[in-house]
Amino acid sequence: MTLMAAIQTLKAAADPTRLRLLALLANGEATVGELQEILQQSQPRVSRHLRLLDEAGLVVKFRDDHWIYYRLAGTATAVAIVTELLDLIASDDEIVESDRAALDRVKNNREREVFRLQALTAVGAAGRPSVESFSEAFDECIGDQRFADVLDVGCGGGMLLRLLGQRARRAVGIDISRRMRLLARSRLHRAGLANCTVRKGDLMKLPFADDSFDLVVLDEVLGEFEDILTGLNEAQRVLRPAGQLLVADRLRPVARQLPGQRGGIRLIENQLTAMLSELGYRIAHRIWFPGKVMEYALFAAIPDNLQQRTGTYG
Repeated sequence: MTLMAAIQTLKAAADPTRLRLLALLANGEATVGELQEILQQSQPRVSRHLRLLDEAGLVVKFRDDHWIYYRLAGTATAVAIVTELLDLIASDDEIVESDRAALDRVKNNREREVFRLQALTAVGAAGRPSVESFSEAFDECIGDQRFADVLDVGCGGGMLLRLLGQRARRAVGIDISRRMRLLARSRLHRAGLANCTVRKGDLMKLPFADDSFDLVVLDEVLGEFEDILTGLNEAQRVLRPAGQLLVADRLRPVARQLPGQRGGIRLIENQLTAMLSELGYRIAHRIWFPGKVMEYALFAAIPDNLQQRTGTYG
């Protein structure tokens, strides 16, 4: 960083409102409207402060439909500067505590709005394992590994993303439903996982460059498409060469597949295994969750020539 760049960065962070914004965004991403509601300042004024922080490299922004979200920048320099600045503020500072309480209220109101607009408590709930069951399954599949970059495709309300966020430096969830994305952001905020972000997207056209992630989780999305192999190809595209793929979905074991029988479950165990093999992966773990019948599973796939897991940190 040049001297002039350092001066610009320090000037941007020195303003009282902008320092409050950094403290708020340390809790997770937020929209201009949410930040305006907390700071009780006009939207143009809040937007100007955010623009200056963006120009100084301390925050980044992205669009989600009609909303612009801001979050802390993830560069090593930005993280070091913001961490050092926020460490100077007393943990019981009245202004910071008041802002955090206001942020909690805003996020809780957003979550209540989601439930009022749509009965989300029933969506996808039938037969889905509990968060405790998934946590145990993750422990079996990936042990105590910590990953650099993780992607949860079809994150929904963020249940798996919260578990993944505890194991990753950066965890990204994507979903096609705006309401689900709002719900996921609220829950991630409540869990204190500022390293997680939620974006709009779907499996067939992932909005990421090749080789972007060490772990990709397909969270009940493969069974939604007729062309399953294309979805797996897209997941492989964004995975790094030694990356791991987890498929969490309703699957039909080979033994239960009868001619003409579908039962609403499109994925079949032997077909999924064959398609993964075609892409150069082998199943390292098969975990069938408890239930009246075997229909929900977590499959962990790794490159067939992978001798030991890589792409992790810590």
